[in-house]
Amino acid sequence: MTTNGPTSGPMPPTAQPAQPAAFGSPSQRKDGCADGFALSSRATATRSRLAGTVFRRTVLQLALFAGSFALLLGVFLLFFTQIVGNALYALSGYDWSAYSVLLALFWPLVIACFVAGVLLIVRAGIHRAFGYYGLLLDSVEQVLSKQEGPVVLPPELAETSAALNAIKLENERSERAAHAAEQRKNELVVYLAHDIKTPLTSIVGYLTLLDESPDLPVETRARYAHITLEKAYRLEELLDEFFEITRYNLSSIPLERSRFDAALFCRQVIEEFYPVAEARGLELAFEGPDELAVLADAKRMSRVVNNVLKNAVAYADPDTRVVLRTSVVPSADGTPWWEVTVTDTGREVSPHHLEHIFERFYRADDARTAEEGGAGLGLAIAREIARAHGGDIYAASAQGVTSFTVWIPQGPATPAAG
Repeated sequence: MTTNGPTSGPMPPTAQPAQPAAFGSPSQRKDGCADGFALSSRATATRSRLAGTVFRRTVLQLALFAGSFALLLGVFLLFFTQIVGNALYALSGYDWSAYSVLLALFWPLVIACFVAGVLLIVRAGIHRAFGYYGLLLDSVEQVLSKQEGPVVLPPELAETSAALNAIKLENERSERAAHAAEQRKNELVVYLAHDIKTPLTSIVGYLTLLDESPDLPVETRARYAHITLEKAYRLEELLDEFFEITRYNLSSIPLERSRFDAALFCRQVIEEFYPVAEARGLELAFEGPDELAVLADAKRMSRVVNNVLKNAVAYADPDTRVVLRTSVVPSADGTPWWEVTVTDTGREVSPHHLEHIFERFYRADDARTAEEGGAGLGLAIAREIARAHGGDIYAASAQGVTSFTVWIPQGPATPAAG
């Protein structure tokens, strides 16, 4: 049997988004230090830019003032000295001694006026600098108090204004996401409460019949006991979902990679679904090589393939074919990737639901979840595990054919053959 290449879905990704590490891990502390360093650098750059702006504007105003003052003084000495001198002589009562005193005060008065002008300009520069900081504080308060409208600052603070507006938009998006997550969790509680109550009611009802009717025929008692056991299994599955919520929502996923045969691995997963598939008239098919060595966490990847295959078996049309393909393919940069694709024919998934199908707690009547009545965690957990490996999972659906493709990196890039 030959290896089949990818028949649907995107090509292997060459780079994956960084995944959040465990709380308090070295990578988180490194990221935190990097973020703090970036913020410190940005604050230092902002202070330097403001100081430079204030300094340049103050120096320019001082230069303009000095030039204007010198020009006015020159005009005065050139054209108005005689007139002002006569006026001062007359003001002194034509007393030469008094006139000499007034003349002696002229230059000190000129210097005093010049110094006063310089001080006023410097004071205005200082006031302008504090005004900038006041604007920054008001803008930060606007962001923290969640006031409507964008942050508007002077042109010299355009970069800071853009940063604050970006922070404000990010905060608004985070709040909307948190609100949506909280709403989905509330809906989850309602769904699971209803789902748990249904099998629990059946269990109590059938056990009550068995308890109150000891003379029931053996066949009837056996049938009631079998139904009760099935409902108990269903109740156990629902309770397990609560543990899944805690496990995959509050902690990172530890991996223990090892080499194993992916072909044998996929066949074993398929075998688990033969009874369910047979009951729905589905044909389960494996396409891939006889042997395929890969490096991954087999236990975690079993959960991924199990969830995806469970989804396909649940939503495939009866009497159709569900195909699981696997191979190792290189990406554009030569990195080898383990590919697992599950394809089924059945209910088509709309583009809107494809955008959200891997989100935690996502449920909709016309969207696929890991199982009917589930919490909407199966595919979300599959993505978490794939990304913990450095890979990802993608979904595509068109003309009734839906496929889920998992990519897991297998090592560094290898040089292409010449």
